Amino acid sequence: MRRGPSRTVAIVAASAIGLVAAVGCTVDLDEDDAPAGLVQPEALPDEADPGRSLPIVVDDSEAGLARGTAQQFFARAPFVVAAPFDDPAALVRAASLAVATSVPMLPVDPADGAAVLEEVERLGASHVLAVGAVPDLGTASIIEAPADKAAIEEMIERDLGEKEVAATAGALDAIAAIDSDDATLLSLADQPLAGPGPTTEPQALPEFGRSQLDPPVLALVSAPASEEGREWAEHIAATATARAAGATVVPLAVPDPRASASSVAAIRDHEDATVVALGSGFGTVAELNERVRAAVSVPELPGGGQLVFPGRRMIALYGHPGVPAMGLLGEQPVDEAIARAVELAEQYEPFSSEPVIPAFELIVTVASVSAGADGNYSNIAEVAQVRPWIDAAAEAGVYVVLDLQPGRTDFLTQARMFEDLLREPHVGLALDPEWRLKPGEVHLQQIGQVDAAEVNEVTDWLADLTAEHDLPQKLLILHQFQQRMILDRESLDTSRDEVVLLIHADGHGVPGEKMSTWNALKTGLPDGVWLGWKNFIDEDFPTFTPERTMQIGPAPWFVSYQ
Repeated sequence: MRRGPSRTVAIVAASAIGLVAAVGCTVDLDEDDAPAGLVQPEALPDEADPGRSLPIVVDDSEAGLARGTAQQFFARAPFVVAAPFDDPAALVRAASLAVATSVPMLPVDPADGAAVLEEVERLGASHVLAVGAVPDLGTASIIEAPADKAAIEEMIERDLGEKEVAATAGALDAIAAIDSDDATLLSLADQPLAGPGPTTEPQALPEFGRSQLDPPVLALVSAPASEEGREWAEHIAATATARAAGATVVPLAVPDPRASASSVAAIRDHEDATVVALGSGFGTVAELNERVRAAVSVPELPGGGQLVFPGRRMIALYGHPGVPAMGLLGEQPVDEAIARAVELAEQYEPFSSEPVIPAFELIVTVASVSAGADGNYSNIAEVAQVRPWIDAAAEAGVYVVLDLQPGRTDFLTQARMFEDLLREPHVGLALDPEWRLKPGEVHLQQIGQVDAAEVNEVTDWLADLTAEHDLPQKLLILHQFQQRMILDRESLDTSRDEVVLLIHADGHGVPGEKMSTWNALKTGLPDGVWLGWKNFIDEDFPTFTPERTMQIGPAPWFVSYQ
């Protein structure tokens, strides 16, 4: 085989948001030995939309998420960076070096490096840059990475050829994002191991390098369950490898591109990008594709994103317009109610890691002591009466929940009456079983109840409405303060992606009584159901403060004030 002349390879380090640092390495490589470089992810065309491609899902199969990501992005590499999976500080340093030098990162089992050796051999790497205790990898030379910048420069010069190092890239927030042009190599404790270096202009790009990701790649990465263990090691290595390849990395609290304002913005700003999802939690390609489509086309919720939770908490005024006796909402006109809800939500912000959104829980069918013309013991508000509150809330970024007290009719019948309002992206629904009467019952003599089958009918109808009109996820609240109020609760259907179900604890009284109700209601909660809480201004002794409310465990996602 003919051997060509040697050439200079420049390794350029850039973050997802721009140039962060450049490590200019010159490595003498024969033409035939030159790394083949990056693999351009090739998504299949979307038949329903020829202008787009289907996303790629890299799952965390037996091979591991880190190896799968390396195989997705790199055909060859001159070296790889490795660290033991049980050493978090070493993993962060290794991730920094992988991003800085544009090579893959792999977590290693200190007792068995066979899987890493297999991947090193696939990549044609002649060196492994080891951070921490890495076992003998046979054919690859082990280079131990030092801790300080000067030693790193010396190591690269000695072992990887003549070079001029300008800076090393940093790892902030576990490599999820770098937001400074001053690149610093950090440990988990955010203690600098190497000081900031000057940024430089990009070097001429090699055969493997970020410029070859054309079209660009958007890598979605969901947070692991904890910041330790094998899962976390695989996560941080996969994230570093994607960034090293030049992908724009989008960190997500949950594996769904609709999760937050930032993830939706990233999808919309990179409509020409190939989407690569790292981790099996993203579901099938078809499921992910529909969620990517939604991120582009579906309106966002107040506070951003298209999923109700966990991207926000809601603090609501409860009541009926113009009726102060029914709750705080009716104590003032709509503009003043909005200001009051905003002020109340702000009181919760110091105690929530998620954004806090003001909300209204607006009673649109009111339980009545008289049967009325229809015999249902429920007074139904006119849509025209409610519409000004809905429109004002939309303009102010306030979420609205329409509350139903149906008397002797069923919840679905009443929900359909407000279909026009429920087509609004910022409007959800609440069902109050206390006021759901059986034939022959009347309010204040019995406490009503509903069975799960009736709730599931509402869930299906609301989910279909949401899908038909390309709406963001809907919140469906179920009020409860006794177990008997929701029969067969374990059969509640949480499978519809368009609707998120929340049990709202309505008990009032002294703290001990309220906590007893709370503890009973959260026991045996069906999977996929969230929890909410109500504070009564006049009937709680005392009314919980925002700080106390957020300490009840778990912190409620929806809090209303009556």
